[in-house]
Amino acid sequence: MQSSLDEKATDIGRARLKRWFEPILDDPGWRSNLVDAQAEQLLAWGLAQVEQTAVRTQTLPDEDANPVLEKDSTAVRLIMAGVNDLIGTIGQPPAFDLVDDTMTRVLKNLRWLTNQPLRPENLRRVNQFNQARKAEDRDAAFQHLLALIQMDAA
Repeated sequence: MQSSLDEKATDIGRARLKRWFEPILDDPGWRSNLVDAQAEQLLAWGLAQVEQTAVRTQTLPDEDANPVLEKDSTAVRLIMAGVNDLIGTIGQPPAFDLVDDTMTRVLKNLRWLTNQPLRPENLRRVNQFNQARKAEDRDAAFQHLLALIQMDAA
């Protein structure tokens, strides 16, 4: 009997993951400034975040699970779009208000996703991103952003 309940919960989790992650896949705003390898890494991060929520809520009824899944999948989509936007600023004339505003949105969405205060290491990652951005090193900048979001959403 327990095995049957576990299978049903797993099926519910899979269905919820599909329902809440597919819209992210369909949104081109999260990858337009990324090379394929970067997009794959960011996609894997986003999938893992939504999957964690789907697993965490798989035993809840839809009316309780859906608001949590909506919040987390929205935060993931906004973080992914913010990372993409920040990478898009590399090689552009310095528009620090735009970069700062976008970074602030990414950090706020991380707090929203994790329900945790930001860690002190975040400032170091932001500084590393800004240094790589200034040097126009897109790969290093992306890796610093990925480390930033992985650090808080782990």
